[in-house]
Amino acid sequence: MKVRLPERPNLLILALMLGSWPEPSTAQETATAQGRAQTRVVAPVSTALRDALSFGSISVSAGASGTVTVSSDSTTAFLGVSQAHCTGQTKCRAHRAVFEVTGEAERTYGVSLPPSVVARGERSGSALAVEALEMRSLNTSARSGGRLDKAGKDRFFVGGTVNVPAGTVSDVYRAELPVTVFYN
Repeated sequence: MKVRLPERPNLLILALMLGSWPEPSTAQETATAQGRAQTRVVAPVSTALRDALSFGSISVSAGASGTVTVSSDSTTAFLGVSQAHCTGQTKCRAHRAVFEVTGEAERTYGVSLPPSVVARGERSGSALAVEALEMRSLNTSARSGGRLDKAGKDRFFVGGTVNVPAGTVSDVYRAELPVTVFYN
């Protein structure tokens, strides 16, 4: 049997090509991957006051004003005021505040202090401004936080300046000093 080719061979080739083309896909292409979720639980950071900031027992001459500055490095300066003589009495001496910090070993932490607080007289209700509050860590030279050691411990110290205006009445003045400690 003889096969006769069409007079136009290009049409036959075109017809064969169209029949061999893949049909357009109607299915959507997809891909998958596996993700992860994780967390790390660390020991909470905490702090405790071990010794309050004290400007000591002082006196001011009549009509005079002055300041007492206790630095976080433990130096004390009296300007225009006199420190009472404290023979063997540690409670009347000026000293910095001491806070202990515990938490995750070798983590850094920050400390937030207010710029100032107001100390009120217990009997008189009179106010004294405590300003220039500062801190220093035992484990680092940082002035805004510290670093916990391998046991997860550190101490930091707080100092400041109390302003004693002329005419300040004799009283015991106290202020609340809010301190916030947080991981960096």
